[in-house]
Amino acid sequence: MFRRSLLLCLFLAGPVVAADPPLSPQLLDLGKKLTKTAAAKPKELQSTARLTTFTSWVTSLAFSPDDKTLAVGVKDAVQLVDVESKGIRRELNPKSGQVRALAFSPDGKRLITGSYQRATIWNVETGELVQDLKGHRGYVTSIVFSPDGKKFATGCEDDSARIWTVGAEAAERVLKGGLPVMGVAWSPDGRLLAGACGDDIRPTKAGKVIVWDAASGAVSNEFELHTKAATGVAFSPDGKFLVSTSVDEHVNVYNLGEGKPLGFFGGHSRPTNAVVMYPDGETAISISGGRAVGKNELKVWEFESGEELATAEAHEAKISAMALSHDGRVVATGGQDKTVALWNISFLAIGIPSAKPTATTTEVAADTAVAKAPEAPAESKVVRAGIIGLDTSHAIAFTKTLNAAKPNAAVAGYRMVAVYPKGSPDIESSVKRVPGYIEEIKKLDVEVVDSIDELLKKVDVVFLETNDGRPHFEQLLPVLKAGKPCFIDKPIAASLTDAVAIFDAARKYKCPVFSSSSLRFGKNTLAVRGGSIGKVSKCETTSPASLEPTHPDLFWYGIHGVESLFTVMGTGCQSVTRGKSAEGQIEVVGQWSGDRVGTFREGKGYTGTATGEQGTAPVGSYDGYDPLVFEIVKFFRTGQPPVSEAETLEIYAFMEAADESKRQGGAKVTLESVLTKARAEAQKKIADLPQK
Repeated sequence: MFRRSLLLCLFLAGPVVAADPPLSPQLLDLGKKLTKTAAAKPKELQSTARLTTFTSWVTSLAFSPDDKTLAVGVKDAVQLVDVESKGIRRELNPKSGQVRALAFSPDGKRLITGSYQRATIWNVETGELVQDLKGHRGYVTSIVFSPDGKKFATGCEDDSARIWTVGAEAAERVLKGGLPVMGVAWSPDGRLLAGACGDDIRPTKAGKVIVWDAASGAVSNEFELHTKAATGVAFSPDGKFLVSTSVDEHVNVYNLGEGKPLGFFGGHSRPTNAVVMYPDGETAISISGGRAVGKNELKVWEFESGEELATAEAHEAKISAMALSHDGRVVATGGQDKTVALWNISFLAIGIPSAKPTATTTEVAADTAVAKAPEAPAESKVVRAGIIGLDTSHAIAFTKTLNAAKPNAAVAGYRMVAVYPKGSPDIESSVKRVPGYIEEIKKLDVEVVDSIDELLKKVDVVFLETNDGRPHFEQLLPVLKAGKPCFIDKPIAASLTDAVAIFDAARKYKCPVFSSSSLRFGKNTLAVRGGSIGKVSKCETTSPASLEPTHPDLFWYGIHGVESLFTVMGTGCQSVTRGKSAEGQIEVVGQWSGDRVGTFREGKGYTGTATGEQGTAPVGSYDGYDPLVFEIVKFFRTGQPPVSEAETLEIYAFMEAADESKRQGGAKVTLESVLTKARAEAQKKIADLPQK
């Protein structure tokens, strides 16, 4: 998990400055500023793109579920921006004033816009107006879907929030706020709706946060702690905490279980306008701006300790809108300077769940396949996972995470239900583990079955855990034909040819797969990949590389260190040279484009060092299996692998080229040469496969 404070330090705030009103008795309960001593200097975020084509203020933002489209609300219009090309795909025209709220449906096919006295539903693909919902008497300020996607809620300046059933003509419930409802949020379990209430044009009037029971409309809690209008609200991923923003420049944190405040984050110097909770369950992201003094800022911070992790002075004028991508790697901000900025926060993305699980068709990256994300059986409301191969401890570890009595929110709704135990046919270290692991996994309430076909009848998604990479292709084929998304544990195969064939087969049967070592999601490695030291010019990693005669010698354990190397360096390796270190162990030096160099060395532990524009940093640590499991479940939910086919194949081409260099006495071998050979051999394997 990401950095977390072991102890929440709450200190009484200092004297109230003259510009602030006196603290009310209720606010005295929140007169504690979240702080952390000896905190590191916050990371300076860098924008990866800035869009400047807008002719009026940016008032709202929303990412599509696949993160390929960013909806941008301005006056009388919504522009759908292609995130990759930055071009405008389509423009929608509500023509009812500022579009202050946006929300994509969980399947990405519909977009709801909120403007003056109306919420309007659009067909994203055609731009057609589907439904015009009326009833509000002022600007619709916020829109949020329920976790199951069957309902949505709207907040409005008319002192109300409304709950709508998708497809209905009228709201099923009107919730009174007593003040304009500036922001709404739905709890992860769907039971509660929170509203941030306040009149932002009456600066002396206090705001409040109301929590309603979504089913009955009854008020379950009310916090009158903001001295000025509350502007935004968000739940933590586990639903235990609530955060709210306000014109009073604070971001308040509440413990819902205990019904009391924890404190406030006071790092902003202008009114705070919106907040999102990061899916790691530990981090909040907030924006500010609007007064004549102070900064228009984006801040990333630990919501229990108040430690500021990253910051950016994001816009020249008030930041009025923010959206977090579903993969947790990009924040978009929009401002009154008529621009949208994109910010890379992938250093936070360590094993996060999908923000909105869907059971609908999702478009996958161009080099993978298109498939339907698994839908939970109606009778169980659980996505059933199964295992092929019980000859690795990974299978047990993953099952313990999914089947825990109180599973992490990142894996909620997923459970391991069945296993086909046969893995390697002849690797002794694998074969001898199976009987013991069978007994262990039975204790975790997992059924043992006699064939892959029987397994596929009982599960929705598959973990291919066979420790031996040689049978992976054959074991995977029935999974692909059945349309079951599959995670393939390392190594993806025992040869580069089979690795290529696996991706070719996944495309043929339109079923997504991905493979990764757990070391890819080590927090220090991801921090460097996310830009903590700028562009990396050099990286050295170390891991065991025990030789297994049935596999190229880096495929067995060396994959861990090589995966860490590529996580940091990215694609673009052109050639490798294999030799020996001073200690007489394997050493492989890769030449990347741009005169960058990456080196893998055999060693006892999992370590490494990266050198970038802003210094050096450690990489390659092992931080447990959970971050990988969280990414696997997110992949199952979305159909989108966190590691591209291109990067995966380049990793295995690196190891295959190292093996070829060994055969040639240390000669330089290009990755293109081994990939060309592997692709030709893979085509022969794929040519004779039947259609699904």
